[in-house]
Amino acid sequence: MDRQKLIANIKQNFMLKRIHAQQECEDYITELKQNPEFDKLYSEYTKKQIEYTRSQFEEESLALKHDVLDLKEKINKFLKANNIDESKLTPKYDCPICNDTGVVGGRICKCLLNELNKTISINSSSQSEFKNFENSDDSSLTANDKKAYEVIKSWCEKYPEITKINLNILGGAGSGKTFLLECVANEMLNKNYVVVYKTAFELNELARLYHIGKSFEFGDVLNADILLIDDLGTEPILKNVTIEYLYNLINTRQIHKKPTFISTNLSLDNILSRYDERIFSRLANKHLAITINLTSADKRIK
Repeated sequence: MDRQKLIANIKQNFMLKRIHAQQECEDYITELKQNPEFDKLYSEYTKKQIEYTRSQFEEESLALKHDVLDLKEKINKFLKANNIDESKLTPKYDCPICNDTGVVGGRICKCLLNELNKTISINSSSQSEFKNFENSDDSSLTANDKKAYEVIKSWCEKYPEITKINLNILGGAGSGKTFLLECVANEMLNKNYVVVYKTAFELNELARLYHIGKSFEFGDVLNADILLIDDLGTEPILKNVTIEYLYNLINTRQIHKKPTFISTNLSLDNILSRYDERIFSRLANKHLAITINLTSADKRIK
């Protein structure tokens, strides 16, 4: 999943959308030009627009501008008299900011960024869509877990104005860890950040494939604005892969101040014994991480 290739593919799709919108507009104008009155007005209007664009002298430009506006008014009167929608004379682009080019002012437009985030999030997990905080059932939460939900929701609202870049969600099966990670994914996607959501098993497999030179998607995980790792501790420990790549991932992201969220059934002590002190020290660093212990009972057995 190469980011530049994704952007190139999305831009190509945007170009096709743009061409389609322009073609629809041209077909509509061609149909209207079957009316001789409109054909005459529109042809003269187009001619004057071209002359105005090419004019180099101020006095000439002012006269041509007046002609263009006058013809525009006559066209509008014709349209109104015949109950014709004026908006159809211009292409209907999905994005009025960049007109479906994906770029505005030399920068990636918000619409392209949204599409990129959506594509990456779809490719990053088997999830078809993520949950949001409004889906939570407060009646099934303990007081401790209600507070935990508020802490995580507040973090999302304040980001990027935060000091803690790692968040560990600990708890038993069915306590709501995955639900919270999905809420974070949804919130941050809506804020136009590049979010990658992986189960620990998926992440481990990506690391293995990267290690043997068969995939380069590990770079997307490393560079994501927000990384979410679900069910840490359920993946097999692969020699020279699991611990080494997990450490490098967490350490590099901390250095570059990129948030990493994990959910796990393990306690911090279990993380220390399963992995190593380097991983433990980075996940448990109180200056950089928030650790939340969920205490609600398994909601899936109800």
